[in-house]
Amino acid sequence: MNAVHAVSLALALTFSLSAHAEYLPDPVAAEAALWASPTVAQARGDFAAQALRGEGLQRGREEWTVGGDLAQRRIQSTPRDNQAEWGLVVSRPVRLPARAAADRALAGALNAHAEANLGEALHESGRQLLDLWFGWLNAFSQSHLWQSQHALAEQQLSNVNTRIRLGEAPRSERVNAEAALAQVRLQQQQAASREQQARNRLRAVFPELPVVADTNFPRPEQPTGNADEYVNAVFEHNHELVRARRQAEVLQAEARQLAKRHSVDPHVGVFYKNEGGGNEHLLGVNVGLTLPGAARRTDQQAAEQLSTVAQQAVVRLEQRLRVEARADFEAAIAQTANWQQAERAAQAQTESARLAALAYSLGEGSLDPVLINRRLALESQLMAQQAQLDALSAHARLKLDSHQLWPLDVDADSAHAHP
Repeated sequence: MNAVHAVSLALALTFSLSAHAEYLPDPVAAEAALWASPTVAQARGDFAAQALRGEGLQRGREEWTVGGDLAQRRIQSTPRDNQAEWGLVVSRPVRLPARAAADRALAGALNAHAEANLGEALHESGRQLLDLWFGWLNAFSQSHLWQSQHALAEQQLSNVNTRIRLGEAPRSERVNAEAALAQVRLQQQQAASREQQARNRLRAVFPELPVVADTNFPRPEQPTGNADEYVNAVFEHNHELVRARRQAEVLQAEARQLAKRHSVDPHVGVFYKNEGGGNEHLLGVNVGLTLPGAARRTDQQAAEQLSTVAQQAVVRLEQRLRVEARADFEAAIAQTANWQQAERAAQAQTESARLAALAYSLGEGSLDPVLINRRLALESQLMAQQAQLDALSAHARLKLDSHQLWPLDVDADSAHAHP
C-alpha cells in the first residue's frame, strides 16, 4: 500500500457513517443503570420515607395517655383512721373529622411530591448519563482517529525511506517524517489517556452500564416537527415542573392542616378511683380542652406564605422551562447545520491532503506540503467529528426530555419494583 492509498483509506474511514451504528447505550441496560444510580437511590429512599410518613398521617398522631394517683386519707375526727386510696385515668385526644380529612390530604400530597421527586431524579440521571456517555464517546472517537493517523504516519515514514533509498528524496525528509510520527504517537497516547479517564468517570456513576459503542456514527438529522410541538411534548412529561407543582400542593395541604388545628383540642377519657379504704368505688368520664395559642396562628400564616411563594415559583419555572425547551430545539437545529458545514470543510481539506500525497508519490515536491496538509486535514476531521457528536448529543437530549429515549415515567409500583 503506497502513501496515496493509505491517506485515502484513513480519510475515508473517518467519513464512512453507518446509518445503523449503535452509538447510544442499550435501552434496557440504560434503564437499569438509571434506577441504580446514586441520585435515584436517594430519591427512592425519600419515596419510601414519605410513604411511611403518609401512613402515619392517615392513622393520626393521637395517642392514649395513662395516668394514676396514690393517696393516703387521714381522718382526724372520731374514730380516727388512715385509709389508702388510689385512682387510674385513661384518656386520649379526639381527632375531629375535618382535621382527619386535612391529614389525609397532606399524606396524599406528600406521596405525590415524593413520586414527582423520584421522576425528576430519573430524568436528571438520564441527563447525567448522556453527558458522561458523549464525553466518553468523544474521547473514544478521537483515540480511534489518532490510531488511524499513527498507522498512516508509519506508512508515510516507510514510504520516505523507500524514496531515500531510490535517491528520490533527501535524508532530511526522514527526520521530518520521524518527527511527525513521534508527534502522532504522543497525541495517540494522550487521546488514549483521555478516553480512559472519561470511561472511569462514566463507570464511577454507572458501574453496571456496558461501555461499548461503534465509531461509525450516523449522520445527524434535523429534529422532526417544530419548536412548538417539541415544547408541548416536553411539558407533557416535565418532572421538574411536576415536582414544583407537587411541592406547592404540599405546602397548601400543610397550611390547611394547620388551619384545622387552629381550634380547641378535645380530650376524652375514663377514670376509676378506689377510695375510703376500698369501701368506695368511683367510675366516671372526664373531658378536657387544649386551648390554642398564638404559635398555631403564626405557624399557619408561615405555611400560607410559603405556599404563595411556591405557587409563584411554579409560574416562573414554567416560563423558564418553555424558553429552555425552545432553545434546546433551536440549538439542535444549529448543531446539525454546524456539522454539515464542518463536514464540507473537512472533505475539502481531505481532498487537498490526498492531492498533496499523490503529488509526492509521483515524485513532485517535498514532504513538507504533505505533512502540512495532513495536519490541516486531521484538524478538520477532529472538528467535524466533534460537531457530529455535538449534533447527535443535542438530538439525544431532545428525545430524552420528551421521553422518547428511555422510560422515565414513575408510579408507586415501579418505584418499589426496581432493585
